Amino acid sequence: MALNSLGRLLVLLAAAYSGAEANNLFRSPRQAPGSIFTVGNGEQCLGSDRSTGGVCLSRNQCNTQGGKAIGFCGVFATCCSLNACDVRTNTKVAIFINPPLNRESSGLECSYNVEINNNNVCQMRIDFETFNLAPPTTVEPVENVTQRPGFTCRNDIFQVTNLQANSDFLPPLCGDNNGQHLYVRVNASTNSRSIRINFKIADRNTQPNLPQATWKIKVTQLECFNTLGKYRDGLFEAITSSLPSTPLSSSADRDEYLIAPPGCLQYYPDRSGSFESFNYNRGAGPYIANLAYSTCFKRTPDVCGVKLTSASFEMAYRDEQNLYLDTDCQVNPVTQGAPQSEDYLFIPEAETADGLRGTKFCGSSASNQIIASTPPGPLSVHFRSDNLVTDDIPESGYRFNYNVLNNCYLKT
Repeated sequence: MALNSLGRLLVLLAAAYSGAEANNLFRSPRQAPGSIFTVGNGEQCLGSDRSTGGVCLSRNQCNTQGGKAIGFCGVFATCCSLNACDVRTNTKVAIFINPPLNRESSGLECSYNVEINNNNVCQMRIDFETFNLAPPTTVEPVENVTQRPGFTCRNDIFQVTNLQANSDFLPPLCGDNNGQHLYVRVNASTNSRSIRINFKIADRNTQPNLPQATWKIKVTQLECFNTLGKYRDGLFEAITSSLPSTPLSSSADRDEYLIAPPGCLQYYPDRSGSFESFNYNRGAGPYIANLAYSTCFKRTPDVCGVKLTSASFEMAYRDEQNLYLDTDCQVNPVTQGAPQSEDYLFIPEAETADGLRGTKFCGSSASNQIIASTPPGPLSVHFRSDNLVTDDIPESGYRFNYNVLNNCYLKT
């Protein structure tokens, strides 16, 4: 009798898989199909206007988190827009939208507490679908003084706190960061089982020239496999692990594609795309001071490197006579004297299409270049900015298109 029941279950699962697979031939591995039986699984949804994004929750969950129902998702759930401040959530995916802001309501702090959904969650990916805050600023120039402190977030500030054992540091951000993202490590075994996302918005009454602050950010909790792999949750999990993302399948199976390597603030798992400096602002910049972080790319067994095609590259430099490479971009501590620029983009094992080799790029050295990076280990670039800006030397930032390489003998 038990075997007959198990057989009927396997037949039903196979039928569900076949039907779902037919509908998922053209679906990205990061998208999850919906279900009319959804009861509030925290997945993304669209409101009744088919353009406003939200999170699929039960009506009670939406009300508890201070959200607003903007439509339905399935029979038993509502599409919830979390556009209030002081929201607390533990949903798989959360979307936070700025509350209505005007001069009377600016000068506020808006915080979101995202609690770990389950013990398998190891990372949170924060996507800035919309992110427009006041730009970073520096002090006013002083006559006969050419150097000033770097551009930092002094008016509007975005920051993530309550990080894993207080060992991680994420930089405060501001300016135009539409389409950017960042990763946060979390650990369910520590006492701190949440992160806090905070927006501090300057008062537009006293500073009317600042642009209007708007944001729409998506926080996705990503699950890692434990040492038992796909069998960690028993026989039923093993049976359903190969199915597409339905209520029966594992979230960790769906998340595996997006899990970033250790040490990466940003991660691009697709084989091609583009990336840029924070507050690149369509080439107007400036980039933010005191940053040091890695941008990483997925290295599958067939990949030997990454090709970077410069769309724009304009960083600080020390001397117009330099090539803006390596020791030109960072001062040797033994010979360091007066403060000098040490901004650079580190690209390991880099070689340009015309044969120029280097690792640290500053000034305009990567401008209009095709660069192949073929390191033996992980694929990444590392950005560093100091707290110094020199008059008449632009710090606009960079934008690259990238393609992973599976033939590193043909680098161009």
